[in-house]
Amino acid sequence: MTQPVFDLSANHVAPLQRRTKRDHLVHKLLEMIYQGLLRDGDSLPAERELSTLFSVSRETVRGALSVLAGWGLLSVSQGAKTRVLRTEAQLQLCAQLMPELDALDIRHYTIASVFESRIVVETNIARLAANKIDSKGKAALNKLLDQQATLLDEKIHFQLADKHFHEKIADIAGNPILARYAQELYSYGLYFRREVLEGQCMVEDSYAEHVNITQAICSGDGDAAAEAMLVHLQSVLSLSKTAL
Repeated sequence: MTQPVFDLSANHVAPLQRRTKRDHLVHKLLEMIYQGLLRDGDSLPAERELSTLFSVSRETVRGALSVLAGWGLLSVSQGAKTRVLRTEAQLQLCAQLMPELDALDIRHYTIASVFESRIVVETNIARLAANKIDSKGKAALNKLLDQQATLLDEKIHFQLADKHFHEKIADIAGNPILARYAQELYSYGLYFRREVLEGQCMVEDSYAEHVNITQAICSGDGDAAAEAMLVHLQSVLSLSKTAL
Protein backbone atom coordinates (compact mmCIF):
# COMPACT_ATOMS: atom_id res chain seq x y z
CA MET A 1 0.00 0.00 0.00
CA THR A 2 1.31 3.43 -0.90
CA GLN A 3 2.05 5.59 2.14
CA PRO A 4 -0.16 8.70 2.29
CA VAL A 5 1.51 12.06 1.89
CA PHE A 6 0.30 13.21 5.31
CA ASP A 7 0.44 10.26 7.68
CA LEU A 8 -0.65 11.31 11.18
CA SER A 9 -0.14 7.90 12.70
CA ALA A 10 3.55 7.99 11.80
CA ASN A 11 3.86 11.75 12.38
CA HIS A 12 5.54 11.83 9.01
CA VAL A 13 5.35 13.90 5.86
CA ALA A 14 6.28 12.19 2.61
CA PRO A 15 9.23 13.54 0.58
CA LEU A 16 8.47 16.59 -1.53
CA GLN A 17 8.98 14.79 -4.83
CA ARG A 18 6.17 12.34 -4.06
CA ARG A 19 3.54 15.01 -3.61
CA THR A 20 0.83 15.60 -6.18
CA LYS A 21 -0.31 19.06 -7.28
CA ARG A 22 -3.16 18.73 -4.81
CA ASP A 23 -0.71 17.98 -2.00
CA HIS A 24 1.43 20.99 -2.94
CA LEU A 25 -1.63 23.24 -2.74
CA VAL A 26 -2.63 21.72 0.61
CA HIS A 27 0.89 22.45 1.86
CA LYS A 28 0.78 26.08 0.69
CA LEU A 29 -2.59 26.80 2.27
CA LEU A 30 -1.70 24.96 5.47
CA GLU A 31 1.47 27.03 5.75
CA MET A 32 -0.47 30.28 5.28
CA ILE A 33 -2.98 29.29 7.96
CA TYR A 34 -0.29 28.26 10.43
CA GLN A 35 1.82 31.35 9.87
CA GLY A 36 -1.17 33.68 10.25
CA LEU A 37 -1.43 35.15 6.77
CA LEU A 38 -4.84 33.46 6.62
CA ARG A 39 -6.77 33.94 9.85
CA ASP A 40 -9.97 32.73 11.43
CA GLY A 41 -13.00 33.81 9.40
CA ASP A 42 -11.04 34.88 6.30
CA SER A 43 -12.71 33.96 3.04
CA LEU A 44 -10.75 32.26 0.28
CA PRO A 45 -11.01 33.20 -3.38
CA ALA A 46 -13.48 31.19 -5.45
CA GLU A 47 -12.32 27.89 -6.95
CA ARG A 48 -11.84 29.49 -10.36
CA GLU A 49 -9.66 32.26 -8.91
CA LEU A 50 -7.60 29.81 -6.85
CA SER A 51 -7.12 27.72 -9.97
CA THR A 52 -5.63 30.73 -11.77
CA LEU A 53 -3.66 31.92 -8.74
CA PHE A 54 -1.83 28.62 -8.35
CA SER A 55 -1.86 27.44 -11.99
CA VAL A 56 -3.72 24.22 -11.22
CA SER A 57 -7.03 22.75 -12.33
CA ARG A 58 -10.28 23.42 -10.51
CA GLU A 59 -10.39 19.71 -9.71
CA THR A 60 -7.03 20.07 -7.93
CA VAL A 61 -8.34 23.09 -6.00
CA ARG A 62 -11.51 21.22 -5.05
CA GLY A 63 -9.46 18.26 -3.82
CA ALA A 64 -7.13 20.43 -1.71
CA LEU A 65 -10.03 22.31 -0.12
CA SER A 66 -11.72 19.01 0.64
CA VAL A 67 -8.61 17.75 2.45
CA LEU A 68 -8.34 20.91 4.57
CA ALA A 69 -12.07 20.88 5.30
CA GLY A 70 -11.76 17.27 6.41
CA TRP A 71 -9.12 18.36 8.91
CA GLY A 72 -11.46 21.06 10.20
CA LEU A 73 -9.33 23.94 8.86
CA LEU A 74 -11.88 25.23 6.36
CA SER A 75 -15.63 25.69 6.34
CA VAL A 76 -16.92 24.70 2.91
CA SER A 77 -20.61 24.79 1.99
CA GLN A 78 -22.52 24.96 -1.27
CA GLY A 79 -23.30 28.52 -2.35
CA ALA A 80 -21.25 30.14 0.44
CA LYS A 81 -17.69 31.42 0.63
CA THR A 82 -15.02 29.02 1.86
CA ARG A 83 -13.75 30.35 5.20
CA VAL A 84 -10.71 29.63 7.33
CA LEU A 85 -11.12 28.02 10.75
CA ARG A 86 -8.03 29.01 12.70
CA THR A 87 -8.35 28.28 16.40
CA GLU A 88 -5.67 27.26 18.87
CA ALA A 89 -6.74 23.65 18.42
CA GLN A 90 -6.42 23.99 14.65
CA LEU A 91 -2.93 25.46 14.99
CA GLN A 92 -1.92 22.43 17.04
CA LEU A 93 -3.34 20.22 14.31
CA CYS A 94 -1.28 22.09 11.70
CA ALA A 95 1.85 21.51 13.76
CA GLN A 96 0.98 17.82 14.06
CA LEU A 97 0.34 17.50 10.34
CA MET A 98 3.58 19.22 9.38
CA PRO A 99 6.08 19.56 12.26
CA GLU A 100 8.49 21.48 10.00
CA LEU A 101 6.13 24.47 9.98
CA ASP A 102 7.49 25.62 13.32
CA ALA A 103 10.94 26.05 11.78
CA LEU A 104 9.52 28.70 9.43
CA ASP A 105 8.83 31.13 12.28
CA ILE A 106 10.73 34.33 11.51
CA ARG A 107 11.31 34.81 15.23
CA HIS A 108 14.13 32.28 14.91
CA TYR A 109 15.95 34.97 12.91
CA THR A 110 16.11 38.74 12.59
CA ILE A 111 14.05 40.36 9.88
CA ALA A 112 17.23 41.93 8.53
CA SER A 113 18.95 38.55 8.09
CA VAL A 114 15.90 37.12 6.33
CA PHE A 115 15.72 39.96 3.84
CA GLU A 116 19.47 40.06 3.31
CA SER A 117 19.17 36.41 2.32
CA ARG A 118 16.12 37.03 0.13
CA ILE A 119 17.99 39.79 -1.70
CA VAL A 120 20.97 37.52 -2.39
CA VAL A 121 18.81 34.64 -3.61
CA GLU A 122 15.94 36.38 -5.40
CA THR A 123 17.91 39.01 -7.28
CA ASN A 124 19.95 36.20 -8.80
CA ILE A 125 16.81 34.21 -9.52
CA ALA A 126 15.43 37.25 -11.38
CA ARG A 127 18.69 37.53 -13.34
CA LEU A 128 18.54 33.84 -14.30
CA ALA A 129 14.87 34.13 -15.24
CA ALA A 130 15.66 37.03 -17.61
CA ASN A 131 18.35 34.93 -19.27
CA LYS A 132 16.13 31.86 -19.67
CA ILE A 133 12.59 33.13 -20.19
CA ASP A 134 10.69 31.97 -23.26
CA SER A 135 7.33 32.90 -24.77
CA LYS A 136 5.50 30.52 -22.43
CA GLY A 137 7.14 32.10 -19.38
CA LYS A 138 6.34 35.61 -20.60
CA ALA A 139 2.69 34.65 -21.08
CA ALA A 140 2.54 33.11 -17.59
CA LEU A 141 4.00 36.17 -15.86
CA ASN A 142 1.75 38.58 -17.72
CA LYS A 143 -1.28 36.43 -16.94
CA LEU A 144 -0.39 36.64 -13.23
CA LEU A 145 -0.07 40.43 -13.51
CA ASP A 146 -3.50 40.64 -15.13
CA GLN A 147 -4.99 38.73 -12.22
CA GLN A 148 -3.16 40.81 -9.62
CA ALA A 149 -4.61 43.95 -11.19
CA THR A 150 -8.09 42.67 -10.25
CA LEU A 151 -7.09 42.07 -6.62
CA LEU A 152 -5.91 45.52 -5.54
CA ASP A 153 -8.91 45.85 -3.22
CA GLU A 154 -8.53 42.28 -1.92
CA LYS A 155 -5.34 42.50 0.15
CA ILE A 156 -5.25 38.92 1.39
CA HIS A 157 -6.08 37.49 -2.01
CA PHE A 158 -3.37 39.71 -3.52
CA GLN A 159 -0.87 38.21 -1.09
CA LEU A 160 -1.74 34.73 -2.31
CA ALA A 161 -1.05 35.96 -5.84
CA ASP A 162 2.22 37.55 -4.67
CA LYS A 163 3.51 34.22 -3.38
CA HIS A 164 2.75 32.49 -6.65
CA PHE A 165 4.35 35.35 -8.63
CA HIS A 166 7.68 34.84 -6.86
CA GLU A 167 7.41 31.07 -7.26
CA LYS A 168 6.77 31.42 -10.99
CA ILE A 169 9.90 33.54 -11.45
CA ALA A 170 11.91 30.89 -9.62
CA ASP A 171 10.35 28.22 -11.83
CA ILE A 172 11.36 30.15 -14.95
CA ALA A 173 14.91 30.54 -13.60
CA GLY A 174 15.14 26.76 -13.63
CA ASN A 175 17.38 26.24 -10.58
CA PRO A 176 15.57 23.98 -8.07
CA ILE A 177 18.09 24.63 -5.29
CA LEU A 178 17.67 28.40 -5.47
CA ALA A 179 13.91 27.92 -5.81
CA ARG A 180 13.81 25.90 -2.58
CA TYR A 181 15.84 28.53 -0.72
CA ALA A 182 13.56 31.28 -2.03
CA GLN A 183 10.43 29.38 -1.00
CA GLU A 184 11.68 28.86 2.55
CA LEU A 185 12.86 32.47 2.92
CA TYR A 186 9.51 33.76 1.68
CA SER A 187 7.74 31.56 4.20
CA TYR A 188 9.69 32.97 7.16
CA GLY A 189 7.89 36.27 6.78
CA LEU A 190 4.30 35.12 6.43
CA TYR A 191 3.38 35.69 10.07
CA PHE A 192 3.97 39.46 9.90
CA ARG A 193 2.62 39.96 6.36
CA ARG A 194 -0.88 40.23 7.78
CA GLU A 195 0.12 43.18 9.97
CA VAL A 196 1.69 44.87 6.96
CA LEU A 197 -1.44 44.32 4.87
CA GLU A 198 -3.75 45.63 7.56
CA GLY A 199 -1.58 48.65 8.23
CA GLN A 200 0.01 50.85 5.60
CA CYS A 201 -1.30 49.94 2.17
CA MET A 202 1.38 48.27 0.09
CA VAL A 203 -0.71 46.49 -2.53
CA GLU A 204 -0.58 49.17 -5.22
CA ASP A 205 3.17 49.67 -4.73
CA SER A 206 3.82 45.93 -4.84
CA TYR A 207 1.81 45.58 -8.02
CA ALA A 208 3.76 48.41 -9.69
CA GLU A 209 7.02 46.77 -8.61
CA HIS A 210 5.82 43.42 -10.00
CA VAL A 211 5.15 45.14 -13.33
CA ASN A 212 8.72 46.50 -13.38
CA ILE A 213 10.17 43.09 -12.52
CA THR A 214 8.11 41.39 -15.22
CA GLN A 215 9.05 43.94 -17.89
CA ALA A 216 12.75 43.56 -17.09
CA ILE A 217 12.61 39.75 -17.10
CA CYS A 218 10.57 39.62 -20.32
CA SER A 219 13.04 41.98 -22.02
CA GLY A 220 15.86 39.55 -21.23
CA ASP A 221 17.81 42.19 -19.28
CA GLY A 222 19.32 40.32 -16.33
CA ASP A 223 20.82 43.40 -14.67
CA ALA A 224 17.55 45.32 -14.88
CA ALA A 225 15.63 42.30 -13.54
CA ALA A 226 17.97 41.96 -10.57
CA GLU A 227 17.71 45.70 -9.85
CA ALA A 228 13.90 45.65 -10.07
CA MET A 229 13.76 42.72 -7.65
CA LEU A 230 16.15 44.51 -5.29
CA VAL A 231 13.92 47.61 -5.25
CA HIS A 232 10.87 45.45 -4.56
CA LEU A 233 12.45 43.53 -1.68
CA GLN A 234 13.83 46.69 -0.09
CA SER A 235 10.33 48.20 -0.27
CA VAL A 236 8.77 45.14 1.38
CA LEU A 237 11.47 45.20 4.08
CA SER A 238 10.83 48.86 4.85
CA LEU A 239 7.09 48.27 5.24
CA SER A 240 7.64 45.08 7.23
CA LYS A 241 9.79 46.88 9.79
CA THR A 242 6.95 49.30 10.45
CA ALA A 243 4.64 46.37 11.25
CA LEU A 244 6.89 44.80 13.88
